[in-house]
Amino acid sequence: MRLISLRPYVNGYTGFIEDERSYAYFSFPRKGKLKRMLTYKKVDFSDYGHFLAGISRFFPLTGFLKEPVPLESCTIAELDRIFAKISEK
Repeated sequence: MRLISLRPYVNGYTGFIEDERSYAYFSFPRKGKLKRMLTYKKVDFSDYGHFLAGISRFFPLTGFLKEPVPLESCTIAELDRIFAKISEK
């Protein structure tokens, strides 16, 4: 699984993750579990650029990472670590 978008909010994070078959918009509250809100099958897009072109109509690309980040674990601590790292730049 790779993280392709990350946006903080008061109680956690929202963003997009990618797995071998889909792209998924998620919400991850600090006191809860990751919940996939919307899922988009990869077979519906010719490539990652095609997905970005389509999703940018509904989600601003400012939250998308320049390079996807592999997720070692899907926890708030891991997202905090990644957010701290991308916020330094």
